[in-house]
Amino acid sequence: MTDLGQLNKERLILIKESESGMSHGMEVLINEIKQAQQPVMRTGEWHRLQEVTVYFTWVTDNRLMAHIIVNNRLQRLVIPEAGHRLYANNKDGYQANGGGYSKPFHILERMVAEVQKHIDVTVGVGRWQDLIKCEVV
Repeated sequence: MTDLGQLNKERLILIKESESGMSHGMEVLINEIKQAQQPVMRTGEWHRLQEVTVYFTWVTDNRLMAHIIVNNRLQRLVIPEAGHRLYANNKDGYQANGGGYSKPFHILERMVAEVQKHIDVTVGVGRWQDLIKCEVV
């Protein structure tokens, strides 16, 4: 049987070899960011009406699971390129270490860094933090 470390490496290799070159979770996040970047005409002016919020839940003290709402449905956000790993005992998630720093925001920064390899996340905003948020639930 393959150990979890090897399985995590194989996941990353399969993603790189895929047609899109990214995981399904990455595609979902990119699509949501692109939608949020589209301005809408309201009362004669262009407005950006939405933000992208990634919701985190704690699995352990240093591990979090990410979710996103797409079409009014909550979905797990699994992005191996941004550090999502398989662990034993169904404690899969994103590992974050360090004290005095927001672990969810640290993971969100990692996700945005991966997204920036594919699209410009600052379109229509001064900085990506104005468009992409994280919440802990």
